[in-house]
Amino acid sequence: MKDWSPASAVRWLFASEPGATNGLLPRWIFLRALGLIYYSAFFSLVFQIKGLIGPQGILPAAQYLRAVTGQFGRLGYWYAPTLLWFSSGRHMLTGICWVGMLASVLLVLNLWPRGMLAICFACFLSFVSAAQDFSGYQSDGMLLEAGFISLFFAPRGFRPRLGEASPPSRASRFLLLWECFRIYFESGVAKIIGGDPEWRNFTALNEY
Repeated sequence: MKDWSPASAVRWLFASEPGATNGLLPRWIFLRALGLIYYSAFFSLVFQIKGLIGPQGILPAAQYLRAVTGQFGRLGYWYAPTLLWFSSGRHMLTGICWVGMLASVLLVLNLWPRGMLAICFACFLSFVSAAQDFSGYQSDGMLLEAGFISLFFAPRGFRPRLGEASPPSRASRFLLLWECFRIYFESGVAKIIGGDPEWRNFTALNEY
């Protein structure tokens, strides 16, 4: 960037590197792995979701969404972005899981990766936004974050192969690396600050 300005910096950050091919294979592998992770998440949910947030579940989503509406009004749709606003019945819950599984399989097969990532993200966000106590795990946030960033990391097109015509943007690649670093760093800090002597003395990996 010869003539630096905030606008040019943003354009540079969100632009891809023309001709860069050294990151295409790692991106291809990463997206296939992300599809498998999404599949495992939806596969486990399809057996549990009705018992967790179904109409007769432990924490019914319908009751929660009614409470959100009562407190926030129309802003509740932003507070809890989920497809379950349309319906939170048993069929809708199961359907979201099956649609998510199908989209994750198509992502693994490298068919319209950006579209499949959007569907996976929307389906998983629908669960996390309405699952209350069942969605407070770090792994849920990690998957949502990685899935959202990957919307911009994945290549365009229906059958992009390695995506030579659509290399990843600098911003998406940096944000995924930043997420990976932040998760490990914050986890380590939490363990050390928590007072665990094995982590304080740096001996936790002695018997790992």
